[in-house]
Amino acid sequence: MSLRDVFRTLEEGQDCLVVYPDNDVFLSISKLIADEFGRENIGWFVFNEIGKKRLEKYFKTFGRIAPEKPGKIFMNYDEIDRNIILGFGYHFHVFTGYSSDESLIRLVLDDELIFINFLYSGVLRDGKLIALRDLFDYIVDIQEKEAPLGREFFYRVKAFIYPHTEHSGSIKIDSQYNLIE
Repeated sequence: MSLRDVFRTLEEGQDCLVVYPDNDVFLSISKLIADEFGRENIGWFVFNEIGKKRLEKYFKTFGRIAPEKPGKIFMNYDEIDRNIILGFGYHFHVFTGYSSDESLIRLVLDDELIFINFLYSGVLRDGKLIALRDLFDYIVDIQEKEAPLGREFFYRVKAFIYPHTEHSGSIKIDSQYNLIE
């Protein structure tokens, strides 16, 4: 099972937490998801203004290799008009002192959405990370590992659905932010 297959198996109401170690990984995984579902079908949920500005900067910076229309950005749960939502910027609430837990929990508990939330690794205390992981149906943990040539990442997928799924593998990222498994 590849990472593409993992995202392909998500069904309405299922949620996936992607814990990533590096912005290259975030960009390549989000590109993979957008390619899989179609950019016109996805929306981005950002948890505060900092997350929104950072995501817009990504879209601008990588405009040469990214598609023209990256998807619609939402900051308010009640405005969402897509069935596939990618969450970004939860880790930026450390700057504002405002915790975005209510929006995150509403997105996870929505049975009509496929919600894929990106979380930069190492930003949450252990207790909060355990609680957050417990909310999601799929957990994709990605870690960088030392490789003799280039950068390589190890991933582990654990699904808390029936039938139980557990899978691991490794990926590399090319200069166009494509994943190579």
